Order: sequence, then structure tokens, then C-alpha cells
Amino acid sequence: MSNGIRWIGEHNLAPRTPGLPGMREGISLTVARGINAREFLISLGAHAEDLDKGTLFKDRKKKNTATFDSFAMHGTQREWVHFLETPPDATWYAQIFSPQGRKKLDGVEIICVTHREDDPPPYVSHVTPEGQTSNVEWGALTGHPDFDEALRSAGAIYPSVQDSPEEEVLIYWEEYMDDLLPRIFTAVGNYCELEISQCEVEAGNLPLAIFPPAF
Repeated sequence: MSNGIRWIGEHNLAPRTPGLPGMREGISLTVARGINAREFLISLGAHAEDLDKGTLFKDRKKKNTATFDSFAMHGTQREWVHFLETPPDATWYAQIFSPQGRKKLDGVEIICVTHREDDPPPYVSHVTPEGQTSNVEWGALTGHPDFDEALRSAGAIYPSVQDSPEEEVLIYWEEYMDDLLPRIFTAVGNYCELEISQCEVEAGNLPLAIFPPAF
């Protein structure tokens, strides 16, 4: 079992740490393979000139306080592009509801765990290279066997009232829900063989991407 990104889930619901140059709490994660980082980030609205500058997240400056730009940090590991954002929603997820919608990316596999601070609970999304898409609440099956097996192995699939008595399900949730997000991020880390340094993320030492509002 990987502990490479479990830490994101462990801190996800904690109070914010003031003055942190990077991120620790409330992080949404989006990963993709079958596309390079620049192309993927631009497809979501990031400006090419900002990416080309190579600015680090810790050196970001708000362009205009009247806008609601999302500041993300990104990297590439093995086949996967990854980027992290703080609330309210992951940019990739939020674009479901935007007037323009999301750009279809043929042959690209995408996983997104979005924090949804304004409308909990968090959601887990998975797009297969064939374009099959699922968006489910944390603890639920996505319907994609390989990714669901990773979630099961990490203990991130919880019983539903369809399978067990409601009382048993509620007891199970109350006992284990604090560890659910760490398990979900563990599953994503195992599935993608992904390691993201907590120290580097907290320090803001990864490259910056700026996304415009989805609406």
C-alpha cells in the first residue's frame, strides 16, 4: 500500500493553516495520463504564458481580487500529470456545470477527487481512456472495475443501504468516516503509482497554474 498521497486525505478536513506558502488542507487532486501537462492544463483554461513563466506556487500574485481564479500547483510523474487545488471545487470537476462544459479529450484517463467545500461530500470522478465517465460520492463504486479494485483494496468502498440494513451502514460510517478520505487518496496513489511530497506542497515549491472561473 502506498502512503505517497495518503497525507492529502489525512489533512483534508482539518482547519486551515494560516500563512502557509503552499497547501495542506482541503486539497482537490486531478490526475491524467495520455496527455502532456501543458496540453492538459491549457484544455482546462490555464493560460500558456503563465505556464511558460515557470512561476512557483509560493510566488503567485493575485491578478485581480474581483475575480475568482483558481491557483493550482502541478507536476508530472511517470505517465501521470497531476495538479492540486484548494476549495471550493477542482477546476476539472467544476467545468461540468460551466456553460462551455469540459473539452473532450480522446484517449485520456482522468481521476479527480474534488473537495466540494461549498457542497459536501467530496466526489470521486473517473474517466476511462474510452471516455466512460463516473462521478460518485466518496465511498461509492465508480463502475470501472480496475479503479474500483484499487478503492476496495484501500478500504475506500463503504457499504450502502442497498446491500446492508440502514442501521448497520450508519454505524459503519460513524466509526470509519474520518479515515475515508485518506483511504481514497491511498487508492488513487496505488492505482497511479503516485508519490507527491507533502513538504514540497506545503512549501509551494511546485509550478503554478492559474485557471479562470468556471462560470
